[in-house]
Amino acid sequence: MADSTGSYITISKEDFAEKALQDPQMVVVNFSSDRSTSCQIFEPEFTAIGQEYRGRVTFARVDVDSNGELINQYTIDGIPTLIFFKDGQEINRIKGIVMRDKLRRQVEGALLVSSHKNSGEAE
Repeated sequence: MADSTGSYITISKEDFAEKALQDPQMVVVNFSSDRSTSCQIFEPEFTAIGQEYRGRVTFARVDVDSNGELINQYTIDGIPTLIFFKDGQEINRIKGIVMRDKLRRQVEGALLVSSHKNSGEAE
């Protein structure tokens, strides 16, 4: 599955730290496989939300078939799995197919939580 819309980037173990952990924005990483029917079903949802949040959130894809080291490091035991990272830390994880509305709510919630942590202000 290649992204022709520019809604997400493809990363591997070689550039994972730079592109997922060191990005100043929140990063949502989709651990998936081209060979998985579930991942193929989820792909349009991920792409659409990636387009919707372009510039606010970085969306990325890791191919589990060629990045076993990352799969072990992040204990990926089913695909698709989404991991949300902010400031190099995992802040949320979703396993399985997620429809667009639920994914949007998860992204919004994570953005809200991460913005409150960054502001350091009590409301």
